[in-house]
Amino acid sequence: MQNLAGKTVLITGAGCGIGRLMALEAAVEGARVILVDIDPENLDGTRAAVERIAGECAAYDCDISAREAVAKVAVAVLEKFGGVDVLINNAGIVTGKPFVDLTVEDMRRSMDVNFWGHVYFTRQFLPGMVARGRGNIVNLASSSGMLGMVNLSDYCASKFADVGFSEALRRELKSQGHTGIVVTCVCPYVIDTGMFKGFKPLLFNPVLKPEKVAAAVMAAVRHNRPYVIMPFFMIQVMRLLKVLLPTGLFDWILHITGGSKAMTAFKGR
Repeated sequence: MQNLAGKTVLITGAGCGIGRLMALEAAVEGARVILVDIDPENLDGTRAAVERIAGECAAYDCDISAREAVAKVAVAVLEKFGGVDVLINNAGIVTGKPFVDLTVEDMRRSMDVNFWGHVYFTRQFLPGMVARGRGNIVNLASSSGMLGMVNLSDYCASKFADVGFSEALRRELKSQGHTGIVVTCVCPYVIDTGMFKGFKPLLFNPVLKPEKVAAAVMAAVRHNRPYVIMPFFMIQVMRLLKVLLPTGLFDWILHITGGSKAMTAFKGR
């Protein structure tokens, strides 16, 4: 198990939700915390909270979907900190519309933030990890990256991409002998942060508490785990049924548990 004391931890989407909670936990452990968010007000709030705990902290206002903006942040981070030990690609958005109501721009925005933003940050900091022979990359995907859901076609597409990217990168690094670099893919059910406001939980599956998810992600970093799947039993059972059952039967099971209507009252943050 690794200790985060003295490590440099960069978290995107750190202004609120589990991003802020993870930043605070990293600070408590004695890490140097780098905060990235598109909302300056939220970013300042997290920075103030982290600085009350830890001495060294930096915050950068950045649209992670803009490659040039990410590159500028990376230059500033490398100049100030020399590198990043733990990269947590947490920032994400959800639109929550039927596919026919989505514009192409909606689809592109979801992919740009939820997938390409993670790729941009990984491209910037992975070479340094390879040179040092160690590091952690955490990609916040979703249970919707394992199971397509109604009114989430753009979100699911971006999260399926996150899962595939994480899995391929993990195996690629291992095959190249970079065993000191750990890639963790996080696939939680809906989290109670306001991002999915109006979501109707599936039968027997209440939304997750953000504190629990943040703690699980940080524990995965400390223990170098490849996956965080929450709730583990529910998601794994659904994945197994999806493979074993005829498609029509599985779709019916998902429907009667509330999957078809989960997003009908969605409002978002």
